[in-house]
Amino acid sequence: MKNVLLAILAITLIFTLAIPVIVINTIRKLYRLESLREYFKVVAFGFDQAGGAIIYAQEDWMVSSWTYYLWRNSNGKNRWAYGFMVFINTIFMDKDHCKDSFYDEAERLKFRTEWM
Repeated sequence: MKNVLLAILAITLIFTLAIPVIVINTIRKLYRLESLREYFKVVAFGFDQAGGAIIYAQEDWMVSSWTYYLWRNSNGKNRWAYGFMVFINTIFMDKDHCKDSFYDEAERLKFRTEWM
């Protein structure tokens, strides 16, 4: 029960503070003439990784990567993972987004994909 309360508190704080912090950091980056592209890329990766932790309980994997992993390891039988993968690929306008994400993450984490 304690862990559930901590998770709810953490999620509430993150989503409550995220918008003001992102706005403040954007202004700070603009003032310092730093790259907004890199900042938003890091923010997007952070939210994606948080999504992986929340949806799949995989703190080191992004949503796209783990969705492809679930589909691949079911030999194409996991219809939920397939539908979600098609949805993600459509959003990114890349039919191989999830697949590419999986192999990039496996390389980054030094996982051998044939072990999985």
